[in-house]
Parts: sequence; C-alpha cells; structure tokens
Amino acid sequence: MRILSLTMNAFMTYKDLTTIHFDELIDHGLYLISGPTGAGKTTIFDAMTFALYGVASGTYRNQSYFRSDFAEAKEETYVEMTFELHQKIYTVKRSPTYMRPGYKTPKMANAYLQYDDVMIEGVKEVNNKINELLGVDVHQFKQIVMIAQGEFTKLIYANSEERERVLRHIFHSDPLVSFENILKEETRKYKEKYQLSSGQLLSRFQLLDFSKEFQQIHQDGFHPSYIDDAIQENDKLYALVQEYQKQYQKHKDQYEQLSQAYYQKQKHNQDLQEYHQVQQAYQTLSNQQAKMEQIKKDIDKLNIIEKNQSLIYQYQQTQLQLQNNQKQSENITSQLQQCTTLFKDIQKKYTNLSVIQQEKDALMVEMEKSKQAFLKQKEYQKLKLSSQKLYRTYQQTQQKYNELLSTHQKFIKRMERDQENVNHLPNLQLELQQKEQLVKEVNQKRVSIHELSEFYDDFTKLQDQHYELSNEYKKKDAIYQDAFLRYQKEDENFKRQQAGILASTLEDNQPCPVCGSLSHPHLATLTFKVLTSNELEELNQEVEKKKAIKEDAYQEVLSQNERIHQMKAKIDVLKKQLNIEEELSKEVFIRLLSDIIHIVEDQEKTYQKYYTEVAYLKRIQKSLEQDQIVCDKQKQELDQFQELLYSQEKQASIYQTQIQELISQYEQIDSQDYQKVLTSQQDQLELLNQHIHNIEEQYYQCQKDISVFTQQKETLAQQTIQLQTDYQQLEKQYLNFISSSFNDIQEFHDYQQMLEQKSEKENIYQNYLVEQKTLLTRLKTLETLTQGQEMVDLSQEEVRLKELEEKRDCHFQTYNQKLHTYTKNQEILKALQKDYTKNQDIFEKYTMYQDLSDITSGKNPQRMSFERYVLSAYFEHILEYANIELLKMSNGRFALYRKQAVKGAKQQGLDLSVLDYETGIMRDIQSLSGGESFKAALSLALGLSSMIQSYAGGIELNTLFIDEGFGTLDSESIDQALSVLLDLKNDNKVIGIISHVDELKERISTQIVVEKGVQGSILHIEKE
Repeated sequence: MRILSLTMNAFMTYKDLTTIHFDELIDHGLYLISGPTGAGKTTIFDAMTFALYGVASGTYRNQSYFRSDFAEAKEETYVEMTFELHQKIYTVKRSPTYMRPGYKTPKMANAYLQYDDVMIEGVKEVNNKINELLGVDVHQFKQIVMIAQGEFTKLIYANSEERERVLRHIFHSDPLVSFENILKEETRKYKEKYQLSSGQLLSRFQLLDFSKEFQQIHQDGFHPSYIDDAIQENDKLYALVQEYQKQYQKHKDQYEQLSQAYYQKQKHNQDLQEYHQVQQAYQTLSNQQAKMEQIKKDIDKLNIIEKNQSLIYQYQQTQLQLQNNQKQSENITSQLQQCTTLFKDIQKKYTNLSVIQQEKDALMVEMEKSKQAFLKQKEYQKLKLSSQKLYRTYQQTQQKYNELLSTHQKFIKRMERDQENVNHLPNLQLELQQKEQLVKEVNQKRVSIHELSEFYDDFTKLQDQHYELSNEYKKKDAIYQDAFLRYQKEDENFKRQQAGILASTLEDNQPCPVCGSLSHPHLATLTFKVLTSNELEELNQEVEKKKAIKEDAYQEVLSQNERIHQMKAKIDVLKKQLNIEEELSKEVFIRLLSDIIHIVEDQEKTYQKYYTEVAYLKRIQKSLEQDQIVCDKQKQELDQFQELLYSQEKQASIYQTQIQELISQYEQIDSQDYQKVLTSQQDQLELLNQHIHNIEEQYYQCQKDISVFTQQKETLAQQTIQLQTDYQQLEKQYLNFISSSFNDIQEFHDYQQMLEQKSEKENIYQNYLVEQKTLLTRLKTLETLTQGQEMVDLSQEEVRLKELEEKRDCHFQTYNQKLHTYTKNQEILKALQKDYTKNQDIFEKYTMYQDLSDITSGKNPQRMSFERYVLSAYFEHILEYANIELLKMSNGRFALYRKQAVKGAKQQGLDLSVLDYETGIMRDIQSLSGGESFKAALSLALGLSSMIQSYAGGIELNTLFIDEGFGTLDSESIDQALSVLLDLKNDNKVIGIISHVDELKERISTQIVVEKGVQGSILHIEKE
C-alpha cells in the first residue's frame, strides 16, 4: 500500500481544507514531518488511521477530539485519503460523529470507499472492506505501518503478560486460549463428577467396619487400590470368624450335653408337681355337682319356654289388638256425631249462595269500567311524564347550546389573541439567535481564560523547573571544575615526575636530551604519590564524563528556556485575544473568571428568557392549527344543537294535544285515583269468591267425612268379632301350656325373666363338664407317669448349666458380631466394586483432562502455557528480523534474545534480554540507555512489521511512519538509524518520520513542515 494523497477538513487542529500530496514524496523514499510541539504533526497520522479504520493512531485520543474547535457550524469534518494497492487506486472518505452549534442532534459518522466503478457506503461496510483489502486490522496496522507516539517502546518494556496480550492480538492466538479454557472447563466438569464419585465411593468405603489403624491409613480421598486393601483385610476377618465359630461350637456341645440330663430330671419333678395340682383341682370341681344339677334344671325349663315362644307371642298380640279396636270404635263414634251436627249448619248457608252470586256479577261490571278508566289514566300520566321529561331535556339542550355558544365566542377571541402574539415570533427568533451568539462568545472567552490560566500555571511550573535546573547545572559545573582542576594538577605533577626521571640520568658535561645544554644547574627532583599514566587516563575519562553530565544539564536548561519562551508566546497570544493588558496573577484570573461568570449568568438568563418565550410562541403557533379544527367542530355542534331544539319543540306540541284530548274524555282523570278504586273492587271480589269457595268446600267435606266415619265404624265392628273368637282359642292353648310345664303361672313368669341368662348358664354347665373330663383324663395320665418316683434337688446342676449357657452365649455373640461385620463388609465391597466400575471412565477422563490442563496452562517445567509456547515461536522469528536491524544500528554490539531461564512459579517465556557482544554478558532490557532503548524499540518494531507481513501471507504494506523517539539519539546513532531506514527505502518502502530534532532537519531534505496558526495548523512541503 502506498499513500498518494491525504485531505483534511475541519479535522482536529486543521480548520481549513488541507491536502498533502504524498505521491510527490514517493521518489525521495524518506521524508520528515517537522514542526513545534502541538503544531499538529501527529494529527496527520491520526487522519490516516481515521480514514482507514475510524480511530486515532495513538491510544490516548478518541473521536470526541476529531472535530476542529475552530470549525464553523456548517463546515463538514472529514478526512479523504487516496492510496495505491495491488496496482489499483482506492479513495476512502470518512467523517466522525460530532455536535454542531445550533443543532440539537449530532451529525452521525459515515464512510465511503471508491475504486474502479465501485462505491461502498457505510461505516461497517467500509471497515470490513478495508480489513479485507489490507489484510490487517487497526492494531496490526499500528504495529506494521504506523508506530505512534507513546506506543513506540510499549512492546520492548512490556512484561510477559503484557507482551502476550499484544502478540495475541497480532497473531490471533485466541483459539489457543479457548482451547486452554475448554480443557479447564472439561477438567472442572469432570472434577465435579470425580469429586462427587470419589466422595460417594469414599463415603461407602468408610462404611466398612475395620480397625482404626486401617481407617486412618485410608481416610484421605479415594483410590482404586483401597478396594484391594479392603478385600485383604476382610479375608483376615473371615479367618477370625472361623476361629470364633469353633470356640462357639465347643461350648455349645458342652451346654447341650448337660442340659439334656438336667431337663429330663426337671421334667420328672414337674410331672409330680402337676399330678398333685390336678388331683386337688378335680376334688374342688366334684364339690360343685349339686349346684351344676340345679343349673341343668333351669336350662331345661328355659328350653321349654323358647320352644313355645310362638304361642306366647300370638296370645299377647291378639289381646293387644282387641284392646286397640275397642278404643278406635269409641273415637270414630264420637267424630261421626260431631260431623253430623256441623253438616246441618252448613247446609243452610249453601242454600243462600245464589244471592251472593248476583252481588258478584254486579261488582265485576263496575270493575271493568274502573279498569278502562285506569288504563286511560296511565296513558295520561305517561304522556304528562314524557312531556315534562321533554321539557327538561329541552331546557338542558338550550343551556348546553348557550354554554357552547359562549365557549365558542371566547375560543375565537383567544385564537385572535394568540395569533397576534405569534406574529411577533420572527422578531423574537432573530433576537434569540443574537443572544445565543453572545452566550457562545462569552463561553468561548471563559474557555480561553481557563486555557490561559492553565498556560500560566504551566509557565510558573516551567520557571520553577528552570530555576531548579539552573541550580542543578551550577552544582554539576562546580563538580566538573573541581575535577578539571584536580586533573590539571595531577597532569602537572606527572610531567614533573617525568622530568625528574630524566634529570636523574643527566651527568655533568653531558648534553640534555631535551634542550642540549651541558650545564644542569636546577635539576628536577622526583616526588612521591604521583599518578601513573593509566590512573591519569582514568581521571581524564572521569573528567570527560562529568563534562558530559554538565553539558546535558546545560542542554536541559536551554530546552527548559525554550519551553518557557514557547509558553510565554502562547500566553501573549491569548492575552492579546482576550484584551488583557495587566500583569497576570492568580488574583487576576479569579477576578476575570468571576466577572465572566457573572456575564455568562446574565447572558444565559436573558437567553433562557428569550428561548422560553420563543418555545412558548412555537407551541402556541402549533396549537393554533389544532384550535382551528376545534373551532370548526364547535360550529358544527352549535348547528346540531339548533336542529335538536327545533325537534324537541315539535314533539312537545304533539304531547300537549294528546293530553287535552284525554282530559276532555275523563274530567276527573287528574284527581281521581282509579287504581285505588280498582284495587278496592278487586279486594271485594276476592272476598266474595273466597266466601263462596269456603261454603262449598265445607259442605262437600262434611258429606265426605260422614261417609268415611260410617264405613270405618262398620269395618271395626267386624274386626272386633273376629279378634274375640281368635283370642278365646289362643287363651285356652296358653293356659294348657303353663299348667303342663310349670307349677303355677308365677313360676312361668320367673323363668321367662331368666331367658336372657340362658346362654350364660349353658356356658357354665358346659365348661363344668369339659373341665371334669379333662382333669380326670390328665389325672390318670400323670398317675401312670409318676408311679414309683420322688422329687429330685437340681440346684447344683442348675448353677453349672447357667455358667455353660453364659459362656456359650458370649462366644455366640462374638462369633455372630464378627460374622455380621464380615457379611456386611462383603456386601459393601461388592457395591463398591460395582460403583467403581460404573465411575471408572470418570476417573480416567478426569486424570487425562487434569494432566492436559496443567500442561497447557503453564504448570510444567518450562512455566509456559500452550498459547505462550506458540507465541514464543513467533516472538523468536520477530527477534530474528529485529536483530538484523539492531546489529546494524549498534555496530554489531547488541542483539535481542528471549529469556530461557525459569525462576519461581510465575509463568514466563516472553521476557526479553539483550546480549552485549562487547562484554559477552546477557543483560536485562531495562539496563539499556535511552538511545539504546530507542534503537532496540525501532528494531523490534521493524522486525514485528516484517514478521506480521510474512505471517499475513505477504500483504503489500510499503509504507512506514515513525512518530518521535529520535531525540534520545546522539549523532552517530542517528546516522545508524537513518542508514537502516534508507535500506528499507531501497526495499521499495516509503518512510515518514515525525520529529522536532534539529539534526534530522539537517539530514533529511524532504520535509512536511507543520506550523501553528491562530485558528489551527497549516503546512507546506519542502524538498530539494
């Protein structure tokens, strides 16, 4: 890529349209951009970077600075650059986002790219195309093409972490970081599973019941070897279980042998004891025989009663029914007599019903007349109510019409008044613009006063620093003078010593080798403590160093003096612009700022007043259009109200006519309450109907009741005759039953009351029989078993048996506990092996990912991550390119190397060292002087440029810009650096240097000279 031309308009320090024709400088290859500090040299680089990528060349400048402070409101800010790439001409034009005075919204950023017949528009679209064409992004562009001010030595002094971030961005090693993160994530993911599985397995492992020593050895985490250890330990436990089983079996056999004999004797004793007990129980039972026979008799009597229970029940029920029939017959006879008497009275009333029916017919005729009158009265009231309602509606409509008419008239008057106010709007807007301009001017003056105050503070600091530097120079000069006088004295002593040595060899009448005299009246004498020639030379070098230090201090004083003059010139220009005649001081600035603040406040209040009034009138102007629409709508509503009033008047006339017709038909229609009359007649009719209904109902009911009671009386008489016959037969059977089974009727009743005790008596008697039979059988059996036997004393054998039982139980408990522990451990081990087999893949993958993650993240002998290892290879290639240039610039003295030593736990691999071929010592890069650092930084930047172009597939970037840095070099180093840059020129590159070093101005004939103007920067091209 070759830049052919660059145009800037209202861009940063360049207020006016400025064009640089770089195509005129291509043949020269190397040119200088010079000018005083702050003139706008770096702005040229900012414009180039902005044209291509939309950003500034340095780190500390952003888009908010791109708009020139001196630009007019209508002036457009843009940069246009034409460049050649792959034998094609491209023109890119770009403008930033910026605010303009008098505009509420910012002017948005835009970009255009034109080549051949193609036009691309849009910031994003142009950015994508530029990246595609150049093959590098803005960060790589700054490293390859444009080494910006403040970023020149960033890479050389960076530590491994900072250099890693820079190289990552250049070589796009983010996928390696992603790969490391993937491994870390997989490790973390499997670690969670591993920890979960390991925890579960360890928890299950800890369920094993082994010795404390075994548990302590296996308590830290879980390892597969734990399973084998546990199996061996459980096998030992099984051997112990078998031993305990033998001990238990031995004591069990002893116990069973003794217990068999013991229990046999105990059985004989128990049989003898039981025989005596059964014999006694049988005798007690025999004593109850008389009582049991009485119970048997009671049971037989109760069985007879239960057998004849049906006869007893029928006899009692028939007797009860006969008594109930006699009572019902008496009640019905009484009710029949009452009903007959009542029927005679009702029969007389029923004969007189014809008279009441005539009275009812006459009443119904009157009711029909009242009903017609009531309907007409309702119609009359409805018409009257509608008329009144219409009258009220008419009044409301009339009132609304009057209110709307009044509102409409007021609205028209207000519109006329608002229109009159709006007519003053153009004049107010003009006055507002004037006030706004005054506010801007006053604000600009306040900014200038602040700027002047800052300049004054800087000027004061520069003077203080100048005073300190002057004192420092005087001190260094005094040190130099002392050293110089000492050197002169030692040099004189050395010369005299040489003369004394020569004099010691002279003899009388022999010629002096210096002057040829044969007489030597005053021979020089030898002195002690005289420096040797080497020591004198070292003293001379020390004097030269102190002289250089003094000269450097003097140069600093001169530079500081120049800065003071430059700052004084800025202050004078601003004082002249602000019309300040008096001497500057803090008090003056306070007073000026106080005055300007009062003026700003007054102007802003006035401006705000006009602004508010203009805004108010604009709102009124806008609202007048809406008001006219409202006014027209009100007029339509008035017309509608007039039509509605006419319609309501017409309807009221119709209602009045109908009301008069009804009054003429019914004179009392307005005073008579026809509804009340009709209601009274209806009540009378209801009473008559009810009276007729009651008489008829009572008459028919009495007839019905007499018939029912007569029928019931006859039925009961027949039932009573049949019941008396049945009762006589049952009574005869009942008395025969009692006389045949019981002594008398009292005995029968006594047994009848005992029926509920029958089951209990049967149980008692049955139990007696069963127990008697059981005891007799058992007694005969025991008598046979105990024949010829006596009781035996078993106390000593019982004690011995108890001891053997305790020993047997103790050994059994121990054996059982150990067996249970072994069995439980076997079950746990089976589950443990199964769980381990299930989670074996997790253990293996976690180990694999953990190892890979450790290696790639820098936990390795080299202390280098995978990304840093790859970047270190790129860095080695960069250093190879850089050392080619550095060896030229340092006359073969310095070369850059990547540190290989690994110390501590911190990640390394991208740290930088420098090999000094004069001493053969590898030095830290920080130990280089300012000039040496610049050479190293320039070499590294050129190496990085070459490496990136090679890495990017041979992209065509034949332009290089360097911003500042040459001020730290001496004449020889400048020659070396320029020689390297001229070699690059011979490689078909065009190189631009920004610097204010005078020596470069003398050596580079082709220059772009930038000067600081009153309202921005101006430039011109100088060449041979």
